[in-house]
Amino acid sequence: MRTTVVLKDELVERARALCDESTLSGLLNRCLADWVAHGRQRELEARLRDEYALGAAESASVSREFADVDTEDWPAW
Repeated sequence: MRTTVVLKDELVERARALCDESTLSGLLNRCLADWVAHGRQRELEARLRDEYALGAAESASVSREFADVDTEDWPAW
């Protein structure tokens, strides 16, 4: 896609110092790819947190259901 953008010179120079891309297009494509990957990582982390919370709640529920069974046939000291 062709587009016209206005970039801050200082940001472009700092980005070029961190990247091995030789063209501005390559630099911008690399930056966008990194940004998308970072966004996907955040989405995955959010899904994992949600699933972990759901699993922890289910584990606590099962533990409460079996609390009496765990002490069944134990002597009452």
